[in-house]
Amino acid sequence: MQNTSIVTPASGASVLLLDNHDVEKLFDVTACLDALIPAYRALADGTAVDRKRTQTYVGLPEPGVSYCLKTMEGAIPGTGLIALRLTSDIISESVTDGITRREKLPRGPGGTYCGLIVLFSVTSLAPVAIIHDGYIQVSRVACTSALSAQLLARADAGDLGLLGSSGQAWAHLRAMRAVRKLRRVRIYSPNPKHRDEFAQRARAELQLDAAAVTSARDAVVDADLVVLATNTSAPIIDGGWLAPGAHVVSIVSGDDRQQRRELDDETMRRAAVVFANSKEVAQNQNQGDLCVPVARGILQWEAIHDLSELVAGRARGRTHADEITVFKNNVGLGLQFAAVAGQVYETALRRNIGRSLPAGWFLETMKP
Repeated sequence: MQNTSIVTPASGASVLLLDNHDVEKLFDVTACLDALIPAYRALADGTAVDRKRTQTYVGLPEPGVSYCLKTMEGAIPGTGLIALRLTSDIISESVTDGITRREKLPRGPGGTYCGLIVLFSVTSLAPVAIIHDGYIQVSRVACTSALSAQLLARADAGDLGLLGSSGQAWAHLRAMRAVRKLRRVRIYSPNPKHRDEFAQRARAELQLDAAAVTSARDAVVDADLVVLATNTSAPIIDGGWLAPGAHVVSIVSGDDRQQRRELDDETMRRAAVVFANSKEVAQNQNQGDLCVPVARGILQWEAIHDLSELVAGRARGRTHADEITVFKNNVGLGLQFAAVAGQVYETALRRNIGRSLPAGWFLETMKP
């Protein structure tokens, strides 16, 4: 397990710049999991700092398209760092095959996106690193999902039903492979070309027994690990398909602007235990996968716990092999970026990767 320690750049005089290519070279799934565990324990005991995500929208003339500025912060005791994560996005909400899907549009120059993690020193004020958020973003979501599987899935779970074929789905596949020995992987997405290419990549790069299937049902039936990594806004599985003992992960969150769901009521009805990344956020933002089943009397808020409580041993997990368990990875936490970006930054310093700017550029004097 990673020990937290105060880290500073050489002489405290530079700001390290890391792009996604740098982060990919530095990132390790096991190290990410090791960084998240003490972070969640600190969250459970109240010593961590975490400001929940806020999203500010600006209307644009294009129908179904809007601008969104998203920010969050977090800090872990003993590291000497605080992380600010921000994204400057253009969001499209469109209907495909009768289902509303939400996507970020690459409207930056050359078809680019804008997302940054800024690590600040809590003692010397200046930023110590500015990091592209893309690789860390998908990886910290996937590693959080994998942490739930490590704690909730059966020890012998290895038949994965994966819904989705995006980069987020790929990150989840790599992360799940790190915590469970995968015997078989079945992939479904609405796009036949994408799911076929995804399965081929899984066989070639990860040496997995992976196959594309033609329906969500075919991916889920008999699976003991079920991961939903989609951009849907309506339920895409039937809880009746789930095998006894399955562990289910869902990442669609939504917010108070648009209520979205990946899971149906039957999934929640059959679940023995349900965990969320933040129950508070689900309540405050009226997130559909939890709020709707509670409103219908299928779930009770008192029976839903945060992942941090599970990590800290303060909430009961699986008690029987046949229980169905659910983790609703419902929101990003600033704390995750503090943990993962902090670990990446420390590794970059050790390996001398990245570019530097003078820290003085980010500091100012003020005359009376």
